[in-house]
Amino acid sequence: MKNIYSVLLLGQFLGCIQSHVIELDQSFLERKNEGMWLVEFYAPWCGHCKKLEPIYHQVSVTLKSHPVRVAKLDCTRFSSVASAFDVAGFPTIKFINGDKVYTHRGERSEEDIVEFVKKASGPPVRNMASIGKFNEGKQEHRDGVFFFYAGDGNFENDLYKKYSNVADKMAAQAYFYAGTEKTLPKDVKPAKIPTVLVFKDQAWFEYSAPDTSMSSLERWINGERFTSFPKVSGGNINDMAESGKSLVMFVVNPEDREKFDLTHRIKDVGKTMAVKYREIFHSDFQFLWMTDVETVNSITMAFLATPVILVLNTQTHFFYFPDFVISDITIDKMSDFLNKVREEKIEPHGGTGFFQRLKRIFYDIFTTVISIWQSSHWLFLFMFGLPTAVVSIVCYSICCMEVTEDSQEEDSEFDEEEEYLPPEEIDQETENLQSSKPFHEKSD
Repeated sequence: MKNIYSVLLLGQFLGCIQSHVIELDQSFLERKNEGMWLVEFYAPWCGHCKKLEPIYHQVSVTLKSHPVRVAKLDCTRFSSVASAFDVAGFPTIKFINGDKVYTHRGERSEEDIVEFVKKASGPPVRNMASIGKFNEGKQEHRDGVFFFYAGDGNFENDLYKKYSNVADKMAAQAYFYAGTEKTLPKDVKPAKIPTVLVFKDQAWFEYSAPDTSMSSLERWINGERFTSFPKVSGGNINDMAESGKSLVMFVVNPEDREKFDLTHRIKDVGKTMAVKYREIFHSDFQFLWMTDVETVNSITMAFLATPVILVLNTQTHFFYFPDFVISDITIDKMSDFLNKVREEKIEPHGGTGFFQRLKRIFYDIFTTVISIWQSSHWLFLFMFGLPTAVVSIVCYSICCMEVTEDSQEEDSEFDEEEEYLPPEEIDQETENLQSSKPFHEKSD
């Protein structure tokens, strides 16, 4: 009896969780302006969507007191809605507030999705009016990144307008604050006022590009909105690619006890390169580490084993492997390798050529088939087994029909050959026919 009650309570609990997620349909195109929405665009057969489902439900529970409405939409049933929001893959999570639409490009974890909503739903530029507020913000973002416009109280100048425009465009990707010079702590002394600062890695850096155009400011913010050596998953790669930098990827497996020391040595070298060698490599490279080897396999269209070190040029889609054995990694060898990549003195792989695109098609088909098989054997058999059986039956029928027609033609030819008579027999047969004419027929 207790077990029955436990099952019922669990069912009620799961039902409550599920009730927070709104199932959308075609009418969402008319309802999208009714406040703020967090929408997951999914496909029922997608394995990644199924993996996200319990996480997304928990997000809806966490945000139940937030004004944003958490919903999802089946793109296989309502493809026109998915097309209207430029959905190109599954799952895709978007924050929609009227005409403002932001796509979540970070990790698909509860914390990351909730953080995405907090950024997108707040004002693009948040005000910091005192040192106390500044310290609170710094504490809140101690492990992350935030930008700060420091001015003289005049928020009508050209730099602030550019900063505000960039913040409005990138509201879901970073935190933007503004205040006066007096808001800053005493140990933060910018070279000029007004200016834009970034705070990360327990340090701060100032925007100092000679070109003060909006595009220049946006490039600088794009290049600074990640910590020096973050841990990322496959979902962050596309977001980081927008920085325009080459990505230096250290892929390790912390659970591999046999390579425990090597894993830590690789990460130490990567962090040292990113932090202590910032002035040398930061303008061209974004360092990161990850445990998701499938992302690297997708980039290289291969099946690699950890540890892997890869440099990806996000503009040309070329990638580079180290010219040294990974187990012999040192800071000097890594520095030499990155300099060769920067100077194009090392052989590239990949790219966007015809054969690479063709290879990508076959690789995507193969991995999609494997994904469907892993998510549902029955769906795999229905999608591939049934059509294969139908095609086989049709081909067999066609082959049998051709054999039958050939045999009929041969029989026809054989019959014609049997009816053939020599000329002399034909003449004799003609005379016999003439002699057997009815008596009432008249001859010529």
